[in-house]
Amino acid sequence: MASKYSKTGKGVFITVGTTAFDDLITALLVPSIITQLHGLGFNEIRVQYGKGKDVYDAAFTPEFKSTVNETRMSIAGFEYEESSRITELIKEADLIISHAGSGTILDALRYQKAIIVVPNESLMDNHQAELANEMSKQKYVIRGKLDQFAENITQAQSYRFKHFPRTGSKKFVEVLEDEIEKAEKDKMYGEG
Repeated sequence: MASKYSKTGKGVFITVGTTAFDDLITALLVPSIITQLHGLGFNEIRVQYGKGKDVYDAAFTPEFKSTVNETRMSIAGFEYEESSRITELIKEADLIISHAGSGTILDALRYQKAIIVVPNESLMDNHQAELANEMSKQKYVIRGKLDQFAENITQAQSYRFKHFPRTGSKKFVEVLEDEIEKAEKDKMYGEG
């Protein structure tokens, strides 16, 4: 895997975190998304697919490979990496497409990156949706939807993301703690 994105194009980093999120990989590794990204000047995609290696490999159909060759898109995938390497990939990328994991969101905000977050709705007792919705409402992220990636990617090109200052982790922690507190109250009172 290349350590830097090409200087002549832009890079996308797709990450699913430590859980399986096959739907995210399946929705993004399709000819139409590759063609769209190429048209927007992207030429490299790095995919952290976690437990989804089979899904990642299955995406490389003859039609998909043909589109990748036509666009000269560089695509590389991997299961897991050290957190420091994930941070480097976030720093190098021009666009992050991610599960709604707090660590990934924090790193993207810390390095002032455009980020589309998609909650993994299949996880039990997870607060990804609440976090994604709140961060989107405050204009820090685009809350993506699996069936609307073309629109989400287009939106990310001109979206005016708010960014945390370099010391913004305190603000992020406050938002995260508020969301967890709300979710716990909802559970206590039978609303969640």
